[in-house]
Amino acid sequence: MNLAAALVLLAALAVSATILLVVVAMVWWVDRYDREPLHLVVMVFLWGASAAPLISVVIFGVIDRLLGGFDAITASGLISLGLVTPMVEEVSKAVAVVLVVVFSSKFDNPTDGVVYGTAVGLGFAVSENVIYGISAGVHLRSAAGILVLVGGRTLLSAGVHAVSSATFGGFLGHAAMSGKLPAKTLWAATGLLAAVVLHGSWNLSLMWFGPVGEGGAPRLWLAALPVLYLGYVITLALVLHSEHRILKRQLGDEVELGLIPSWVLDVIPFYRRRVRANWWPSRRERTVIARLLTRMAFRKHAVRNLSPGEAAIASLEVVKLRQRLREILDPEDPEPT
Repeated sequence: MNLAAALVLLAALAVSATILLVVVAMVWWVDRYDREPLHLVVMVFLWGASAAPLISVVIFGVIDRLLGGFDAITASGLISLGLVTPMVEEVSKAVAVVLVVVFSSKFDNPTDGVVYGTAVGLGFAVSENVIYGISAGVHLRSAAGILVLVGGRTLLSAGVHAVSSATFGGFLGHAAMSGKLPAKTLWAATGLLAAVVLHGSWNLSLMWFGPVGEGGAPRLWLAALPVLYLGYVITLALVLHSEHRILKRQLGDEVELGLIPSWVLDVIPFYRRRVRANWWPSRRERTVIARLLTRMAFRKHAVRNLSPGEAAIASLEVVKLRQRLREILDPEDPEPT
């Protein structure tokens, strides 16, 4: 590879990484009701970009030694592309999301899982693009070939990593809202299976119909690409709508009990109304109030699905949040229960 081609490759990889970081930031921002701590999202992204690829390489090395490698044109190659590779990569990425669930009390709904899953998936895609870009780019001398290589991987591989890991994260969010261990385990296992199936199906489709297979028909995977991203957008919209319904239902109960003013129900569940400046004088206090109300609503919603011990702790948190909100909002004629 000559110097000009090397510079084009480095520039393409830098632009690709920047685009994927921007996508992570956008998904984090779209989680408008109860955004996750940004430092946790960054840490999960970095896990996907560093620890997950390293874990995958180690596991692949062990499998290669045990099984003697895979031939891409035989049945063993199909098993590798459709099952082994997706399983190893999805598990290595899933570890980061599971660690957030274990060590962070902020993870409590499917939207959180989609955000973290997207972050770890796109972090993995950044490293994968660098590895494949450098290894394949040394054989490319034209700028056009390098741009097609990096651009194609950014659209295809990054997309499937984000969708697969976000799928697992969404299921893990349902697991976090479940009360008993068997239900939690079932949600998590189903999510991992769904992520592996999505990832494996995409790999096999590229092998059979895309640029990997002989005589491939790019039109097929080009047609599948919008479906992939549309499915992601629809999933994100559905989990956000679910959060909207939870806020309306739980805050509506609080209004009926006289614990919060009625205007809260007309503002907090709606993003555009929340960002308006006329529902509370102080901008700083508006942010605090919105976060407290949202946290209280989600914790109330989680109580009914938790085990008795966890429900008792969550109920105490709800009581504390109510008390703090009453001190700030001072609703008329409160009737505490």
